[in-house]
Formats: sequence, C-alpha cells, structure tokens
Amino acid sequence: MLIFNATESLSLIIGADMSFMEKIAFGLLGFVAFTYAGGAASVVAQKSKTKGFSYSYETEEIFMNECTQGANQRVCRCVFGKIKQQYSEADYWKLENDLRKNVDHPEYISYLTESVEQCDAEYTEDRSGGIGDGLAGMLGGGGGIATKAKGSIRTPSERDIEIGAGSSRSAADIMKVVRQRTPGLRHVYNKFLKKKPGFQGKVALKFTIAPEGEIISISIASSTTGYGEFDNEIKTAVSRWKFNKVKSGNTTITVPFTFSE
Repeated sequence: MLIFNATESLSLIIGADMSFMEKIAFGLLGFVAFTYAGGAASVVAQKSKTKGFSYSYETEEIFMNECTQGANQRVCRCVFGKIKQQYSEADYWKLENDLRKNVDHPEYISYLTESVEQCDAEYTEDRSGGIGDGLAGMLGGGGGIATKAKGSIRTPSERDIEIGAGSSRSAADIMKVVRQRTPGLRHVYNKFLKKKPGFQGKVALKFTIAPEGEIISISIASSTTGYGEFDNEIKTAVSRWKFNKVKSGNTTITVPFTFSE
C-alpha cells in the first residue's frame, strides 16, 4: 500500500504556494493524503488509447478547486485532461508529492508547461480571455510558465537573505527552496495589480523554519508597497513553503521580495 501526500503544486508550476503550486502541481495549497490499494480500479488506472487514464472523482475535484482559485475553469479542465492523457492517477500524485519535497521532475514540469500554453492558446482563440495565474501559483514557479499577466518578481540572491546566527541550515539548502518557490508569488502580485494598477515595492519577510521543514512563525519585517492587504497575502503564501528536514535546530531568516510592473 502506498500513501501519497499532495499540497500546493499544479495553486507547480503555475507558483507552489503550493503545490501542479501554492496558490498542477510549485505546489496543491492544502495537504491531502491518498491511500492506493493494489487492484482498486479507481486508483490503479487503466489507460485507454483514446481517453488516456481514468482518475477518481476526488482527485479531479481537488485539482479543479485549487486551480480555479486563480485560473479560468475551462483552462484548468483542459490542462487536467492533458495530464490524464499522459500520467496515471498514482503517478500524478507521486510527482506532486515529490515536487512538494523539492524533488525535481523536469520532464513533468515541461509537459505541464506545454499543456498550459496549449490550453491557454485554445482559450484565447475562443475570445474568452487569458489564463490568469492560478496554475503558476500551484506550481510554485518551478515550470516558469508564461502567463498573460504583466507583473514580475525578482528572485532574491543569497546575499539578499539574512540568516540568523546558529542556523542549522546551509545557505544552499535555503536558496534551493527560495529559487524554486519565489516565482510562484507572481500570481498574487498580478491579482492585486488588477485591484490597484501600478503599485510595486519590496516586502521583506522574517520567518523561522523548524527542523521538519515547516515555517512555524512568520512576520512582515518591512514593506514599501503601501498595500497591507497584498503584503499579508504574500506572507500567507510564503508561510506554506516547505523546506528540507535537518537533524535539529530552528533557522530564522529574512527574505526580501521585490515586485515591479
């Protein structure tokens, strides 16, 4: 019996705060446990030459609920259909779970990226609008999917990050997650640009990472955006990030995120 955990990914790719993430995989936003028993028809999917793999109703509902928080329902359903063509349900959840653990799967990310671009093009041709950034947030930015929103975010460098004394984590370990997950914050910025066009600035977050990898406390150290609601949503998105495990000791860091239109 295999148990897979899913988070913020494709709410991965499309951002992670989550996992496809956070908010298909960097990246679903809520953590879900699925138990796969041998021989269960709803889990051990069989592939059809014309329809691909069959998925359970629960998996489709989770995917659609997370994806449509920031992207159009029709585009999300199109992408989900392409995932079903290529991956079994068990493989899909394993890939999602790996992404949450910062395990790279470039072929999967590449397939998701291509699928989103194809579905986005099809949707735009239908004159119903563009995709938005829900998928980017779910993927956590890992796939670098291009969306039609115009906001951008600069990924912090190692020298931008302040690591507290006595840290139990290496700078390389911290930067791996920061680089993977920062692009996924772009969907949050684009959402708020629609409410307040033109705003930009830097949000510095100070947070503590427990040995297990969860962020156990987080606060806004400083901000130049002048937009408290936006700052708080960035804080919430980052609070879902997951780092690698270490033997012992908390790590406190301060990370600046720079947003510009």
